[in-house]
Amino acid sequence: MSNEPEYLQRLRKSQAERAGKSGGAGAQLGSAQPSLSAQEQEATRWARELAKGTDLRSIRNLRGARFAALVRLQSASGVKFLSLEGFPTREALLERVKPGATVGEEVLGAYEIKGGRPVTVAIEAGQVTLKIGAPRPGANPISPEKMIRRAEAEAAERAKTRPPRGPDRGGPGGRGGR
Repeated sequence: MSNEPEYLQRLRKSQAERAGKSGGAGAQLGSAQPSLSAQEQEATRWARELAKGTDLRSIRNLRGARFAALVRLQSASGVKFLSLEGFPTREALLERVKPGATVGEEVLGAYEIKGGRPVTVAIEAGQVTLKIGAPRPGANPISPEKMIRRAEAEAAERAKTRPPRGPDRGGPGGRGGR
């Protein structure tokens, strides 16, 4: 029998039941990172690189999003922190990065999750435009099976274009390098 009071034992038991049934807040916070796809994890790496060592305080709506934006927010106490927010569509991202849309917030950068490419936000003639950059290395991982199939196809193509090896080219029956 433990020395823990009965009310704490019941509290732990009810929290464990809730976490098991509905994936409660405690379970979601602890397992939020592993439940993201490889592309979404790459988006969080991009945000951490852009933040330059500053800790991301929140990651919102990233799962299943097409775009993400790194935003510097100011709390009521005046402390600034960073948040990574996901957006399902390009239009939603445009609405969020529009100048004057929010007070006390600064958009540091945007990212296309599915393509693994940073997005440059520019304001031209009063219109917000998005310019998609080059994909980041490792943003779209390839499965080992696909890598093998691709290598086999490339080897078959090289075999077709390779010159035949005869007796004078070091092939079978030849003397090799004279």
